[in-house]
Amino acid sequence: MKRKISVILALLFLFLLFWAQWNWKHLSSFPSIISSFYSKEYCSCYFVVELSEEQCHDFARQWVPISEFKLDKENKSVTVKGLGRSNTAKFQSKEYGCTLLND
Repeated sequence: MKRKISVILALLFLFLLFWAQWNWKHLSSFPSIISSFYSKEYCSCYFVVELSEEQCHDFARQWVPISEFKLDKENKSVTVKGLGRSNTAKFQSKEYGCTLLND
């Protein structure tokens, strides 16, 4: 019985390794999604919709927590760091909203 479980677990592990290698492009882009989503959604909420800071944090919050947050009211930009990646969204206008800046 123990041998069957060991073989099944080993096969499952090999399958997961193969799947991860096959989908590496998508898996490696995941960390950037967290900070880019939070910064863009917060920027739009705060500068376009003009809600309070607390409401915008609630609006942009995700399951994966962020590690750094910087709101620059003077330059109308939001910088967020999460999972080791940092992204900045900048307010363009009411018509165009916020856009992500390339690093």
